[in-house]
Amino acid sequence: MRLVLRHKSVDEFDQPAGTDGTIVILEELHRGIQQFCRLDSHQIPVFFFEKLNSRMRQRFQRGAKPVFHAAGAIGNASKLSMIAAEKCDDAISLSERIGLQYNRVALMERHIEISTKPQNSTTDVVGLGLNAMDTICVVPCFPEPNGKIHMRDVRVEPGGQVATALVACARLGLEARYIGCIGADDWGKAQLASLRAEGLEVHLREVEGASSQIAIILLEEGVGERTILWRRDPRLSYPVEQLRRETIVNCRILHLDGCDSAAALQAARWAHEAGVPVVVDIDEVYDDSTHELLRLVDYLIASSDFAEDPRELADRYGCPVVGITQGAEGALFVHRGQLMKSSAFRVSVLDTTGAGDVFHGAFIYGLLQNWALEDVIRFSHAVAAMKCMHFGARRGIPTLSEVRQFLIERGYTIAP
Repeated sequence: MRLVLRHKSVDEFDQPAGTDGTIVILEELHRGIQQFCRLDSHQIPVFFFEKLNSRMRQRFQRGAKPVFHAAGAIGNASKLSMIAAEKCDDAISLSERIGLQYNRVALMERHIEISTKPQNSTTDVVGLGLNAMDTICVVPCFPEPNGKIHMRDVRVEPGGQVATALVACARLGLEARYIGCIGADDWGKAQLASLRAEGLEVHLREVEGASSQIAIILLEEGVGERTILWRRDPRLSYPVEQLRRETIVNCRILHLDGCDSAAALQAARWAHEAGVPVVVDIDEVYDDSTHELLRLVDYLIASSDFAEDPRELADRYGCPVVGITQGAEGALFVHRGQLMKSSAFRVSVLDTTGAGDVFHGAFIYGLLQNWALEDVIRFSHAVAAMKCMHFGARRGIPTLSEVRQFLIERGYTIAP
């Protein structure tokens, strides 16, 4: 009973003389037992851990380190993101990194009120689409066929088109709701933890038997350009019958990538009916329904792999605003028949992974501020450039104040 009674054994109670002292002890004992009985099975180890004195905690840490991480984090929730970020800067093993992410999931599930809003409440942006866990392999140069090359570094980072765009929105100050799927594996747990740590409202389906989406990224050191090898389990496609209209339309803007074709099309239809603007990040035609989806889009922003001239896309699909991102060359946009050429900011590029996704997130932020289109585009270039100065799709996404300072140093200002 020493643990259940919050560090007190029977002989440690301040006992008044006589029968009343016994009553006090019994009341404390009864409250402790009631508290214990209300716990779920997965909470019991954490409950007991919280009762250990410092000496016992140290002993327990040496003998059961993974449990220590999970329970210790509960007492230090405010420091969790900072600790995780610092840890990710170290050259740690894959298993240790995934273990850290797993412990963050355990914390968030125990303290779910940290990041979860009432379901279906109005939010700034809703996103439906891809998430992925990226293994970034830094190499001195791309290997030749049948060759072998030494990797300079290996990092595991969260990514994925829509998921990363929404993280950018959240970093800039928007409220974001993400809808997608993960597998029932450590990759999925790490992805869930990363999204919750950013404060997103998360609606993730965990698909039993499926593997979470992963990517192997070969990153050329000193250049920042990359080659991506990726795999997505077909079972991760979001079932259209599980979409809820109110979850989609209770927002100011909807962001899609078109990958889950049926679900994306239905979401776009609902948004169109409700007068909610739709932004799409498109880099391929997934099936015939992609064409119907693009006709429901207000802001179509594609990669240069998808098309070269935004005017052709505008004519074909009738979207009010169409853009083609061109990496270091900037972007081409067409609005009301007017072609707009914009330049990217020149920075020291470390990794271009996720730059386009971040561009979309920043673009959404600018739209919701009602800025002029040219200001939205410039802002988006700035946020994407700042991201490219860091490894991974999300690590370098700046805050709004950091973007303002970046632009001021280059002679630009943005509206408050």
